[in-house]
Amino acid sequence: MRRVIVIALFLAGLGLATAAVLWLGAGKVLHALSTLGPGGLAAILLWQLAVFIILAGAWRVLLPGAPFWLTVWGRLVREGGETCLPFSEIGGLVFGTRAVILGGTSLPRAAASSLADMICEAAGLVPFILIGLGLLLARAPHNWLIWPLAGGLVLLLAGAGAGYLVRRRLARLARGAVTRLLRPWTKSAPREAEAIQAQTTKLLHDRPRLALAALIHFLAWCAGAGNIWLAYHFLGAQVRPVAALGIESLLSSVLAVAFLVPAALGVQELAYIAIGGAFGVPPHLSLALSFIRRARDILIGAPALAIWQGVEARRLRQQAKEA
Repeated sequence: MRRVIVIALFLAGLGLATAAVLWLGAGKVLHALSTLGPGGLAAILLWQLAVFIILAGAWRVLLPGAPFWLTVWGRLVREGGETCLPFSEIGGLVFGTRAVILGGTSLPRAAASSLADMICEAAGLVPFILIGLGLLLARAPHNWLIWPLAGGLVLLLAGAGAGYLVRRRLARLARGAVTRLLRPWTKSAPREAEAIQAQTTKLLHDRPRLALAALIHFLAWCAGAGNIWLAYHFLGAQVRPVAALGIESLLSSVLAVAFLVPAALGVQELAYIAIGGAFGVPPHLSLALSFIRRARDILIGAPALAIWQGVEARRLRQQAKEA
């Protein structure tokens, strides 16, 4: 039943995205995309890679002693799982954890730091969304988007607060889930799960480290607005950096609560049109930007996943030879 609901949501989102293209005119959207050019796409990809380096810095704070390149690599694999495999709700988190384990990090430290990093990312998103709401209120105090976006912020605050308040219980839940996951593969599953619980509890009580990681995530969210400004610039829209910050902020709020729809298909496109319109951007340019974002995610995430799978395959072949 759950799988049927997910597929239904995916098809509904696909229908919304298609309807948006037909409504705005496919010719307009394609013309806008044609103005991007290889140079524009390369600039957007490079900027996003720089944002991933900042995100890796936040994870590195929670995983002291690990090589920085390893957290960069793990973050790329995590993002690839989240953006290229839309039917996997927690696949990205698991894939990123596995990537740093292959780089020499122990399972308990990798799993605990991944969970803590996810909580810090949500905590860093809250002030970023507040900035976007403030900018929207200053520009259009009666815009209909204000109340839905404020509701999304409340949900994020509730989730982040609940995650911190029940951190002990969260660690115990992680222990049970890991035990069930590892039991078919290793006899030491209970011991590994117990170690993960201990590491998670310890990390989630380290307030200075959590605060620093959340601050770095906030800076990464702000840096992501540069991608919005770049893309609109290449598409021919005259968008100021402050407006780009507001658009990225509010869009992040929508995407954070649209996790039930695979890849936020349809939701992302309509959000770009509505939020961009509130800041004076023509709807066909915002729709083109949504497609650019999807292309960017695939061009970065798919190679990361492919390389990770190649490393896994080579490791399995090596183990087979040794056996």
